[in-house]
Amino acid sequence: MQAINVNMLWVHGPLSGLEYACLSSFVRQGYRVVLWTYGTTHNVPHNVEIQDAREVLPENTIFLNRQGSYAGFSDLFRYAVLRKCGGLYSDVDVVAIKPATMLPKTSFLVSERMRDGRTKINGNLIYVPIPSNGDIVDLAYAYANVFPKKDVIWSEIGPSLLTAIVGIYPHHGFKIMPPTFANEINWWDCPARLLSDEQVPDCHFLHLYNEMWRKANRDKNSPIDRHSLLGRALHL
Repeated sequence: MQAINVNMLWVHGPLSGLEYACLSSFVRQGYRVVLWTYGTTHNVPHNVEIQDAREVLPENTIFLNRQGSYAGFSDLFRYAVLRKCGGLYSDVDVVAIKPATMLPKTSFLVSERMRDGRTKINGNLIYVPIPSNGDIVDLAYAYANVFPKKDVIWSEIGPSLLTAIVGIYPHHGFKIMPPTFANEINWWDCPARLLSDEQVPDCHFLHLYNEMWRKANRDKNSPIDRHSLLGRALHL
């Protein structure tokens, strides 16, 4: 059986210990991990394949959102790489919990909870076995590509865009996975719950919400307690 490709983006610079552990989890679970980068990234786990991101989008398309983050660019890039290659896209702050053999066979998006009790789409994981013209990813790319990048604050061409497309295109053909699939720990509970002594939830993936670590001023290179929820998820 051919390995499932998982595409990830790291614009440039060294990985932190947390991203290194996340990539390692996908290798451990049997994925073929392809890390696209515009720089020279040496500290990657064994068996992670490095690819030149310029093959997907030119370097001059890189931009920072109005909060100084590459988050908006990563939204654009994930649509572009999935249109080109298909397969699974994952952010680098996601842990693979279950083996690649258990990945659903159909195209899917994942959702997360909102504080008001509703759910919305989060693009941290997208699966497109065979990309096609006019699918959700193709439509998202078309919109994101021309959206004024100077006006991107955070999620305008990411979760907000995907949620809007799903809402106006009911026959999109993607399965919408519940928060329990990949975003079981709510973003507002990170990183505290991840570092607690809770058991690992029954999920396929575990989203660490990297931005919440930054806002909590947590060092992503600090050792993780192997008895914590995250430590258990990473098999430390």
